[in-house]
Amino acid sequence: MKNHVPGVVLASLLVVAACDGCGGGRVKVAGDFSGIEEGQRVSVDGVLSLRGSTPFASLVLETGDETVLTIDSRDDALMTELRGLLEMRVTLDGTMLAPLVPGSPRIDATGYQLLPLPTGEVPIVGILALEDNQCVLVAKDGKRYWIRGDLTGAIREYEGARIWIVGARADTDAPGRPKKSTPFTPTGYGVLDEAPAP
Repeated sequence: MKNHVPGVVLASLLVVAACDGCGGGRVKVAGDFSGIEEGQRVSVDGVLSLRGSTPFASLVLETGDETVLTIDSRDDALMTELRGLLEMRVTLDGTMLAPLVPGSPRIDATGYQLLPLPTGEVPIVGILALEDNQCVLVAKDGKRYWIRGDLTGAIREYEGARIWIVGARADTDAPGRPKKSTPFTPTGYGVLDEAPAP
């Protein structure tokens, strides 16, 4: 596992709610899959984990009520990212598949959203770059975070990788800051996808 959140136990917390605004006929599922049909688009909250023995371990979503949703996807890059989020809380989007074992729900995952950690911190996801020997996380929305503090040495080894970070924003007038970046002191991080080979 490549998630590093010192002093935090990542526990499952399921928010049970109907999803009127999920769009496109998507249903928010809260652990009981008995009325959900194959082909139905769903969103499910839970904690990502692996079940089974290597090399046959399956990626699953634990919903907090002892329901375990087996995750499949035609998108290999998405599966790699999800495996990089083990023990993290997510909302998983996808389409229900026929179970391979009766009573064991299965989903064709199409996307996810990270949920806040038990501490309330919301992970920031982006690509890690080195600029003038400074560590910068470039988020999908274009925001740039200058990585500072005790974890910088460990994080910088993942140059070019897609990672998540949590922590605190710092003084924006800090000297030596890379252009258009916000100083950020991480307290935890994880690697979603390693940097592509050169």
